[in-house]
Parts: sequence; C-alpha cells; structure tokens
Amino acid sequence: MKRQQVQFLLVILVSLIMTSCQLFESKSDARVIARVHDAFLYEDQLKDFNIPSGLTEKDSIALLTEYIDNWATKQLLLYESKQNMTQKKQAQYDKLVEDYKIDLFVSDYENGYVQKKMNTVISESEVTKYYEKHKQSFLLKEDLVKVRYIHLPSSYTNTSATKKLFTRFTDEDKAELKKIQLGFKKVDLNLEDTWGTFDELLTEVPSIGSFKKSSLLVSNKFFQYKNKDGKFLVKFKDVLLVGQPAPVAYVKETIKQIILNKRKLQLKKQLEKEIVKDALQTKDYTIFE
Repeated sequence: MKRQQVQFLLVILVSLIMTSCQLFESKSDARVIARVHDAFLYEDQLKDFNIPSGLTEKDSIALLTEYIDNWATKQLLLYESKQNMTQKKQAQYDKLVEDYKIDLFVSDYENGYVQKKMNTVISESEVTKYYEKHKQSFLLKEDLVKVRYIHLPSSYTNTSATKKLFTRFTDEDKAELKKIQLGFKKVDLNLEDTWGTFDELLTEVPSIGSFKKSSLLVSNKFFQYKNKDGKFLVKFKDVLLVGQPAPVAYVKETIKQIILNKRKLQLKKQLEKEIVKDALQTKDYTIFE
C-alpha cells in the first residue's frame, strides 16, 4: 500500500474514532473514500464500521482496508453482472427489489397494527368448536398411547404384589408404588395422563419394539414380559391408531395457532378496507375516469 493511501486511511480512522461514528449528515459534504465506476463510497457511509478496542494502528488500518475492499468487490461484481445482463432482466430485478421493499414496509406496519388490535385470548369452547367442525383435518399420522410402565430388576422378588398395585392402580396403590420405586430400574406412572406417540414409548422402553405392535395397541391392555434386562409391567390405558381423529387435547396448540392466524388475516383485511376508505374520503386516493 502506498504511503499516501496509508496516511489517508489513518485520517479516516482517526475521524471515525473522534466522532464515535456519528459522521456527516449528507453525502454531498462527505469525503469520497473510494470509487468503482460510477459508484462512490463516502466517509459517512462508514458509520456502521466498528473498530474493536485494543487493536493497534496497523491492525485498525488493515481492518478498514478490508472493509473498503469488500465494498469495492461487491460493486465490481454488480457492475460486471449488469454488463452481462439484458436491460429487460435488469428491469425485472429492479421491480423485484422494489416489490420486496414495499412488502417490508407494509408488513412492518400491518404487524404493528395487528399487535395492537388482536385479541390473543382463545377460550376452550372456541378450540372445541373448531375441532368439531374440522375433526377430519386432524387424522392421526402416528399411533398415540396413554401408558404407564415399570421396569424391574431380574432379581426382583416381589413381582406379584407390585403387579397387583400396578394393575389396580387406586390412589392408595399409587402412593405405595412411590414408596417402593427405589427398588425399580425404571418407572413412569404419569405417561398415562397425556397422549404420546408409540415411537416416544419405544425410546423409554425399547424392548417393547420386539413385539407385534397390533397385539400391544389395545386400550386397557396389560402386558407383562421379561428378558435379559429384567421384568416389565406395561399398561396401555388408551390407544388411538393411525387414521383416527386426533384427540382435541393433542392438537389444542395447533388449533390455537390456526385461530390466531385467522384473526391476523381478518385484521389485515380490516386495515386494508379502512385505509382505502379513509384515503378516498380525504382525496388522498382518487380514481380518474
């Protein structure tokens, strides 16, 4: 790099530090840093350039040079791309950019309007009503189960009594099982309170996968077996198979999101109607015959 260029960059670097990146207001008053064909990089465009603390003067200049080189590289690539592109295609791209810009502004305004106006409270009755009307849209793609299980060591000697507590499963039985669960290898008595997929159960109790699924997936079925890993007690409280409507509790959050999205769309349509109506009344929007 020439000495003159180094001095110039050093002046720019000092200017950036002294002004804390709050530079000139307009490009017409700003110093030109670099040029690529008809594109110019002005000093005030470096306001987003941050100099990390602790860098030496040499490293700071190198970092600034890299920043300018990156700008120049993009401008050169842009120039060359336009040279090899038809005017028609350039016009198409310009329109895409303009449309994207409009969409960004409109989306930001609409989202702000929706955030202020939208009621985000969804009652249970709304969820149920939507579910009943669109039940066939929520057909299961996976088998669902409500299940509980206990994995006992092979050496466990009180299997019969534990089985009795596990199958009867009164409140007293649950309390007793909790007292003796330290003697189990693994236990989950709460899985039957919520719906889960059969595949999720397989991650908990992989050995169940060695049995024919159709023989297992039956509501209120008790299943007992043993293998080299120990003894297993499994109770399928409820079962729903692929193709059946999903339970409302399982799709509740999905339904809530659908309802919220519908409300958003309604509010956006409402905003569009209001803004056009107001513009017509104030003559900001006029249709010429």
